[in-house]
Amino acid sequence: MARPAAKETIADTFTRLLRLDLAAGPPRLSLEQLMEESDAQLTQAARSGNLAEQRIAGQILGNPQDYRRWESEHTRLMTAVAGTARTGLQVRALLSTAFSLTHRKALFEYLREHRLRGHARRRLVRHFHGHSSYSHAVIAEHANYLRSAASLICAERIGTTLLAHQAFGEPLHAYERLYVDYFSGYCRSVLKSGDTAEGDDTRALLILLKQDVLALRARLMAMPATGAPRRP
Repeated sequence: MARPAAKETIADTFTRLLRLDLAAGPPRLSLEQLMEESDAQLTQAARSGNLAEQRIAGQILGNPQDYRRWESEHTRLMTAVAGTARTGLQVRALLSTAFSLTHRKALFEYLREHRLRGHARRRLVRHFHGHSSYSHAVIAEHANYLRSAASLICAERIGTTLLAHQAFGEPLHAYERLYVDYFSGYCRSVLKSGDTAEGDDTRALLILLKQDVLALRARLMAMPATGAPRRP
């Protein structure tokens, strides 16, 4: 009797994806194309995006020093995307970039949305920044949030238009929401680390949420393109 096949793990999924030949699809994007599209999208977001996009893009574009810092970081991100060998790999590189940007902006969003003050705010900031200056850490988190959010706006637009991939848009937004749930749970566990009554339940929930995050990430990586690329 044949043995049943073992259930594929998340690690197996990533390994399989790395071995796929994804040469089909639109031509590879150059760094110049990626940066040109990013600049155009940031300008458009400042003019006609939703309120959050207008605020983020407006602050980046409105300060030359902030813009130069964003441009330098975004160029490094797009260089990694442009340097891949095939279009399919560019999609995965851009998706990985979008995931990382979602993670990078999560702390400031949590501080803002939950309106932490006093000891709780300081405790959480110290957890992520160690014993560096509290005021400097908060300023750095805000600047990091703005740059990450601005780059994410650009990455999403490139993914939906130039690369025409269905993982961008609502699927990526679903990943952002799920990651926010996981990160919020993690922050609550940090703030309640001395509460032994809730410790085991919190850890168990975080494990499940992290598994959900990784599983959704793998599904997004496995999605095919939507068709021919389109201009915005």
